[in-house]
Amino acid sequence: MNIDDVQLMEKIQKKIKEMNEHERKINKRYGYLKKIIQCNVDGNQFIAVGNRLMWDKNWVTFPDFLMDYIKLVLEKDWWEKNYKIQTNKHPIIIWHEKMLEFQKKQEKKIDGLYETEVNAAMLSYILLAHDLYTIAHNFELQKQVIKRLRINDQFQGARYELFVASTFMRAGFKIEYTDETDRSGKHPEFIAEIPETGQFIAVEAKCRHRINSNFKRNPISSSIKLGITNLINRALKKDPQKAFIIFIDLNLPYPVKNQHSNYKQLVSEYKKSYKKNPIDEKFNMIFFSDHNPCSLNDNSIALAFNVPIIAISKKPTIDIFRSDLVLSKLKKSISQFGNIPNSFSEMVFDRTIY
Repeated sequence: MNIDDVQLMEKIQKKIKEMNEHERKINKRYGYLKKIIQCNVDGNQFIAVGNRLMWDKNWVTFPDFLMDYIKLVLEKDWWEKNYKIQTNKHPIIIWHEKMLEFQKKQEKKIDGLYETEVNAAMLSYILLAHDLYTIAHNFELQKQVIKRLRINDQFQGARYELFVASTFMRAGFKIEYTDETDRSGKHPEFIAEIPETGQFIAVEAKCRHRINSNFKRNPISSSIKLGITNLINRALKKDPQKAFIIFIDLNLPYPVKNQHSNYKQLVSEYKKSYKKNPIDEKFNMIFFSDHNPCSLNDNSIALAFNVPIIAISKKPTIDIFRSDLVLSKLKKSISQFGNIPNSFSEMVFDRTIY
């Protein structure tokens, strides 16, 4: 091996080390997801989402693309029809209108881009778009979920299911949806495979439905009924025949969003409901989340997300192998919710050797 070969090998080893470090940083911030696939041709930004190719000349940043992606998923006819409705507007339309209003009040930088913290409407819209993209790019979007997203009184539940599915994907789990045409209600939302052990676990998602939970609309109240018992009971009616993880979203309104009393009330409701009929053997973990963005008003910055409260069964019927690892991966993935690349190149590593 001559000196040129030695120098080339050193460069290759250095590049591999840099590539691994870049991969580690990306996984730490965004989770174990497929990278953004894009290229710019004659001023048009091309983006691949799963097996679908899209392009537009106005997609300068990744959020630019996300703002349009919801419209592409929900389809033009639905969007135009619902934008004309003046009463009982769909939450997505409300978010979009308030996002545009918020943007108009921000100053553009010299390069024509915005740099600002976001309000609840804008954050809600972008996060939904990112979850839709994440699932479509890493697996597939269910037609039934998209159908429910379009319906006002089914929107919150469908939105939360997308959050839970994307959480497992960021954590590196492989997921498989159960039969969405089966109306028996016996099956969970999806089955997740733990990559380190190959074990399959069932996952169920339930959301507490509330009106106007994103913005401060009602007088401040000192307490609120969490209403978790019915959600837990409905989740436990499933019979997955596997280890079972349940996600329940409290969907708290702004006035009580960050009150410590919520934790005490949750524990109280849980103990009161299951004191005589313990349910430990029916599940492995229950994540009580509150993932919906909230702000004081339309012009205020969105609040930080609350850390989920987790109930862990002491005697489940079916154990999760390496349950501590599973818990750690899911907690980390939940903490990554809201981390969205701004530039298309942020997740791309230059493999050129000079």
